[in-house]
Amino acid sequence: MSLVSLTFGGEKRHNVSPHIAISTPAGRIEEKIARGGEGRALVKKACRFYGQENVYIVAEVTEGLLGEGMKAFLEDRQLRVVEIESKYGSSAKKGMMVGIMLSGASEEELSGKTLRFSSS
Repeated sequence: MSLVSLTFGGEKRHNVSPHIAISTPAGRIEEKIARGGEGRALVKKACRFYGQENVYIVAEVTEGLLGEGMKAFLEDRQLRVVEIESKYGSSAKKGMMVGIMLSGASEEELSGKTLRFSSS
């Protein structure tokens, strides 16, 4: 069942134009990241789950955008972003809280620090 039939009923004929583009918040963020987006996030909490080698952090996006495929930097070191979780899936904008799984740093190094993210 599609959203159109739920919204407008079960009509057999739908007027759909190929020129209509559906825009979502996550899609707009991903477009901006693809054009060279950058961002910063303040780490609120960092922990390592039992049996995992990656560090999970809860952070607030303080500047710009975050998304999948971006590189994270702690001071002059590059960290590997394993996964990003937010309200919009795998992308976030300024003011949002995100969960990020990182590789390449310990939880002690990350607590209270600001991470820089870059798509290039």
